[in-house]
Amino acid sequence: MSSKLTVTTLLFNQFELLDAFGPLEMFGVLNNDYQLKLVSETGQPVASAQGPQIMVDHSFQDSFHSDILLIPGGIGTRVEVESLKVLSWLQKTAAQTQYLCSVCTGAALLANAGLLENRSATTNKKNYHWVTRFGNDVNWQPVARWVQDGDVFTSSGVAAGIDMTLALIGHLHGEEVARKVAIHAEYLWQNDPRDDPFAPLHIVR
Repeated sequence: MSSKLTVTTLLFNQFELLDAFGPLEMFGVLNNDYQLKLVSETGQPVASAQGPQIMVDHSFQDSFHSDILLIPGGIGTRVEVESLKVLSWLQKTAAQTQYLCSVCTGAALLANAGLLENRSATTNKKNYHWVTRFGNDVNWQPVARWVQDGDVFTSSGVAAGIDMTLALIGHLHGEEVARKVAIHAEYLWQNDPRDDPFAPLHIVR
């Protein structure tokens, strides 16, 4: 690729650390191809669900380009899913973004913003019944490690976001590159999106 793609990740209070930084670690391996940006509503540091506060690069008031928009999950989605500021920002930003991605309950934010209409999608299976209350005409997949529907990628919970990200890297650069990224990270890529061992544990079928 001739220029770097910008990956913008939305952070909010009580986001799940691995939902955001697992995928960003994968993109970061290809540092000649991607630049990583973090955004929060106010531009102030954001407290994760696990405690550490994370500094961000931008606020909703800033103008910046994004090629890939990544939305993590976490307990904070229970609040953010009703935030008109967040939903409005998602709608505006997604319209100018090439690829839209969510991890875990981040799918609830995309669904409530109307960004999963007439799409197939998945989410964290433990919270599946809560997330799938949102959105209209979303083809929710109860058994899927991740789902690609055109330029929209959604994953199951937490670590599944890494598998989804490797799938997106494979989509953009070829599977061999994605496998090399996984090897670099010493990560065992679960590269079959239909292999969802956690769905039965939460009785989602």
